[in-house]
Amino acid sequence: MGIMIIAVTPENALAQDESILNLSYLASYETGIFDKSAAEIVVYNKKNKFFYVVNGAKPSIDIFQLEHNKTISLPSLNLSKKETPTSVAIFGNFMAATVHDATESARMGKIILFDSHHNRIAEFMAGSLPDMVIFSPDGQYILSANEGEPLDGVDPVGGITMVILDHKNPKNSVVKELTFDNFNTKELAKEGVRIAKGKTFSQDAEPEYIAFSHNSAKAWVSLQENNALAEISLQDAKITKIIPLGLKDHNIAGQGIDPNDKDGLNIINVPVMGMYMPDAITTLEYKGKTYILTANEGDARDEEVKANKANFDNSHLSKEQIKSLGKLRISSTDGDLDRDGDIDIPHSYGARSFSIYTEDGKQIFDSGDDFEQITAKTLGQSFNSDNTESNSGDSRSDNKGPEPEGICLGIINGHTYAFITLERISGIMIYDVSNPEKPIFQSYYNNRNFTDNLDYTKAEDLSKAGFLGPEGIYFINAKDSPTGNPLLLVANEVSGNVEILNIIQNLNP
Repeated sequence: MGIMIIAVTPENALAQDESILNLSYLASYETGIFDKSAAEIVVYNKKNKFFYVVNGAKPSIDIFQLEHNKTISLPSLNLSKKETPTSVAIFGNFMAATVHDATESARMGKIILFDSHHNRIAEFMAGSLPDMVIFSPDGQYILSANEGEPLDGVDPVGGITMVILDHKNPKNSVVKELTFDNFNTKELAKEGVRIAKGKTFSQDAEPEYIAFSHNSAKAWVSLQENNALAEISLQDAKITKIIPLGLKDHNIAGQGIDPNDKDGLNIINVPVMGMYMPDAITTLEYKGKTYILTANEGDARDEEVKANKANFDNSHLSKEQIKSLGKLRISSTDGDLDRDGDIDIPHSYGARSFSIYTEDGKQIFDSGDDFEQITAKTLGQSFNSDNTESNSGDSRSDNKGPEPEGICLGIINGHTYAFITLERISGIMIYDVSNPEKPIFQSYYNNRNFTDNLDYTKAEDLSKAGFLGPEGIYFINAKDSPTGNPLLLVANEVSGNVEILNIIQNLNP
């Protein structure tokens, strides 16, 4: 199926005592549904050896097993017609799913708790559009990120639902709603937090993704549109801090981008500041400290404008510099330093990278322009392809490039690896992050058909396309794996399939 590409750059040659990690195709679960989010999130239950997939097209939570390198479908999880699932998580004998009512403009939601036999044992009301659910490492808490995304002129408030789980009698669990009401001050904007004009921060915040500290004392939430993280004290059931993530200077060597979708492969330095705006985040413990890893996707609202149509201040940018930006998608509301109504410094969406931060928000690593450089070297004219169209090389250069979205960690033979999905070009980047201050690139895997001219809307062509638009990603260690080997699960929302990958560690002699 498709063309499997694995690339390792010689510039990242490893020391004799280290290894190179690669991926290989094992099996897939297919829905045959194109570009309707039929495979968004995937998790695995080591207790019953079942795989669970959030299928936004039906909508349902699909279930399958792996037998002899083939997937076998099982009956879907029992949900009502008004329960549209968005996320699923596993802890021990518990499974939690977030759902919302798609018939309401506010899309109010809830967390449904199931046992390992798929019986509904409790449910807890949540906020608007709960988009992600997760258990704390100790299983004491369930958190949902309630995005509160605007729809049909209604802009609900975003927040966090916390369930303090009673393991003996889940219906007696305590539910608390955490809001951003205490952060409606002008200081946040001065510190670099993005807040939409005419809104308070609590109205504007849209929680996206959650990650815990390993001791279950704290959690962090990505606030993608705000280019920030929120910190939560779990014991206090309180949002304690908003952490701005700063800007990335694309005019510095090693941090360039290809901003133009009409000039082929052309990664250059440009006078643009990238807003990191992470989607998925995860955490890593190293020498007793917690580090936060972010997949810097970017997300635009109505303020987006193409650079060739933007109102620039010519005293800050020359005509040649403006021309070099092509149709790069930038913000019309950021970068007006003197507040005179025009753009002094262009701000683009996402950083086309993954980053690592300390708990207090200090960035200690960013992958720079690795993702575009590596995909350019590997894929040539297919570089920066879109995920919904065949033969679309360079078409995403002006709009977040490869668009990193998902991230997860896995520990294999004492090494900690980060797996990052690239939503547009597709595929997975792998880095050894055992030392978070000095990550080492391992390999890039892509199992997408770039050679044939395909119409993805036709079933026979979609079956040849491979894997498009990876979003959810999940690591299974060897001792819990149904095969006895470590596996990586990748949910592809555009091609509507889940790829099950073998993880191969090639030890140097």
